[in-house]
Amino acid sequence: MLIRSTAYNNSNMMNSLIEQQNKLYDIYNQLNTGKKFTNISENPMDSTSIMDLNKLLQKMETYENNINNATTQLNYQDETFSTIIEKMQRINDLAIQAANGAGGPETIKACKIEINELKESIVALANTQYNGTYIFSGANTTTQPYSLEDDGSIVYHGTPSDDAGYLRRLEISDGIYVDLNVAGDALFGNFDNTTDPPTGEGLFKVLGDLEAALNLDPADTKQITAQLDNIQNSISHVAEVQSIFGASSAKMEMTQNMIDENKIIMESQKQNLQEADQAEIISEYIKQNYAYQASMQAYTIIQNQSLLNYM
Repeated sequence: MLIRSTAYNNSNMMNSLIEQQNKLYDIYNQLNTGKKFTNISENPMDSTSIMDLNKLLQKMETYENNINNATTQLNYQDETFSTIIEKMQRINDLAIQAANGAGGPETIKACKIEINELKESIVALANTQYNGTYIFSGANTTTQPYSLEDDGSIVYHGTPSDDAGYLRRLEISDGIYVDLNVAGDALFGNFDNTTDPPTGEGLFKVLGDLEAALNLDPADTKQITAQLDNIQNSISHVAEVQSIFGASSAKMEMTQNMIDENKIIMESQKQNLQEADQAEIISEYIKQNYAYQASMQAYTIIQNQSLLNYM
């Protein structure tokens, strides 16, 4: 009976030592990695929560990339709007000068030459590219949206504004999108100089009519004057479109701030679930190490006593 009892005690002591050794190893591993656990099986519930947080953080990163991409595009587009407005204002000043007729035919001729140059530069701006794509061509991003024909017509080749497919957009938060473009025909219009009288609409129609009045010999100052309000309306239209995209930029900035706040909260939650408290773990390691050493000493004593029983 004594032998059986001693063997039973030795087995219990050995099992206890192994259990304490495993605990000591787990605590050491936490100290070494800084993590509360390294395998899902150690804490399935917290592991699932961490995986869910990682998915949300990854989605946030996608939204941030979209915001950065959209912001860069809209800033580039905004600069284009500003340049167009600047050139149209110069055209307005020249038109006023030509309408006054104070400088005579030579002044009108000089105004006509500069207005024509400005018109060509605005057509070039309507064909602006960003990152290899035409920004005013709608969905046809590889197609040059406008061509200036030899007869003076300005023809639109992009996706028409009455086709919803012209719109390009990016998701910046769950179910929240930001529009990246305006169809060229909605911003610039077009001008067909092959008809009599010429037809068209928008900014390019205004420039075509202005040029036609300047091309008369002598220039028709009344027709030039009649275009001044149209020039101002065209400037106002571009500025209005610019302000709409400016509001989109403000929306993206607000969304980015929300993402930043949510990321801080989620990273904190993830850290609380995953990161080990170093001070607490060190304290637990010391305590567990003392307990293990004490158990080892007790086991040694019992083993020595067991040997004496056989002598």
